[in-house]
Amino acid sequence: MHRMFEIFIRALIIISGLSISGIGLFALYLTCMEYKPQPAEQLPIIGKSTEMPLYQKEFTFFTWNIGYGGLGSAMDFFYEGGKRVRPEKKEFESYFNGIVHQLKESDSIDFVFLQEVDILAKRSYHVNEVTVIADTLKNHCCLFGKNYDSRFIPIPLTDPIGRVIAGLAVYSRYRPENAQRIGYKITFPWPKRLFFLKRCFLVLHYKLDDGKSLVIINTHNSTFDKEGILRKSERVLLQHYMMTEYEKGNYVIAGGDWNNNPRDFIPSSVLTGDQVKVIDPPIESTFLPGWPFISDPAIPTNRDVDTPYQQGDTKTTVIDFFVVSPNVELLYVKARNNHFAYTDHNPVIMKIRLK
Repeated sequence: MHRMFEIFIRALIIISGLSISGIGLFALYLTCMEYKPQPAEQLPIIGKSTEMPLYQKEFTFFTWNIGYGGLGSAMDFFYEGGKRVRPEKKEFESYFNGIVHQLKESDSIDFVFLQEVDILAKRSYHVNEVTVIADTLKNHCCLFGKNYDSRFIPIPLTDPIGRVIAGLAVYSRYRPENAQRIGYKITFPWPKRLFFLKRCFLVLHYKLDDGKSLVIINTHNSTFDKEGILRKSERVLLQHYMMTEYEKGNYVIAGGDWNNNPRDFIPSSVLTGDQVKVIDPPIESTFLPGWPFISDPAIPTNRDVDTPYQQGDTKTTVIDFFVVSPNVELLYVKARNNHFAYTDHNPVIMKIRLK
């Protein structure tokens, strides 16, 4: 993190032509335009959907970090030890079209959780991915919450990332009673926070026939967090929210990209012939004790992007999974092995029953 901050400062100096006044004006502009979300914000519901059938007890879920369509199997990424900033336009189109095609094949799934979805970014050629996917999943309503809104990211100096607006999206076959963006605590001081994600989770509530609610959560937790301090802080807030809902008698399901292994992760369980690494520190035992962690142990869901993907050489792990309250029964879970063709993550599909 400190190294990244030094690069930002050097970039500001170069972009401003070594002018102190130029640096000041540039910093002032970024500060005035800083994205400042509230701790909790209502999400607009976009598109068609049906009312939740009050009698329904079984539901399907899908979670996938689509890497903004820019991190397919041939890509590496400069910030994680690679050389490239973004794919060529034809590469991006190939990756993103593959993502859209696979989502179309999954249009019968009740709830689709996506992370790293761009709506305006140089890195994804200014494609509004939220609306393209919404047009694909025509029977789902769309809920989008930003976690990244930076006017200009000035690295690398030779080809800056530039403008980025991105976030999490939920595509739901049923219209929620309520939907919110809940922000994780922002820990970076000025001016670091001008360039970093404002992480969050999305919460949707659905009324059931017994007066209880189904509460679903899409989360994308911190990375580049060697000591695990940020992720632990995020889990404290998430646990409080989930436990509060469960204590009301509600059914709670959280899924997404946790940037941590699920509890009791065993690397030798991966059966694809990939190298497997463990993310340290592990999730603490005090996080939702007794709640099932649901993943497919046989298929990795994430790869390193220091080099293009090469099975057997590239390090992989499992960080995409679900955590459900004790009153939820697992019927089925399966990761889909795409060999990281379209993004640096593989999707996970789950079916559950409300007890």
